[in-house]
Amino acid sequence: MIILDNLGQFRRGRIWINDLPEMRYKVVDNLTSSVKVKPKNYTRPTSLALELLLSRRDMSNYALLGVKFIPGNDDRVNITVNVGEDEDELLNDNIAMKSDNVFVGIPLEYAEAVLNSAVNVIEETSQFPSGDLEFYIGAHGESGSSKFSFSKVTEVIVKLLISAPESKNTNELETFVSSNL
Repeated sequence: MIILDNLGQFRRGRIWINDLPEMRYKVVDNLTSSVKVKPKNYTRPTSLALELLLSRRDMSNYALLGVKFIPGNDDRVNITVNVGEDEDELLNDNIAMKSDNVFVGIPLEYAEAVLNSAVNVIEETSQFPSGDLEFYIGAHGESGSSKFSFSKVTEVIVKLLISAPESKNTNELETFVSSNL
């Protein structure tokens, strides 16, 4: 885990690259979509999780998402978002506001925002390789999360996957995340 304390404007985060936290939740549904892309050589599977607190003064500002990408050799990105219950187990280790209860899982409302954001970012860039992209880790605040916060985290994650995150140091990661918020 890498702590991102220098994101500016009261924003902070944590990122995990290829060593994600254990966070299991009951999957009640899957949202899926497929996007046509230009075939690219991308040889290594990658997993990434990003937790962000976007601003202390806003209420709807917290999201945690984890994704795994397995490269393919066709011309499609198959996206899956694992939908969880609204209130699964509490997640005590988080960076949300102290007054907010954080639950593991991705509720349907936020899962829809994740799927739509992932599709939009992949369609907007010509750099995303083919393969399977699965959002399988998530946590949300009882009162401090929103579609916006989940969309932003999704956007940053998808762009990070294109940029070889494992080769970046902490300062480069902070700059990348901050510039994409």
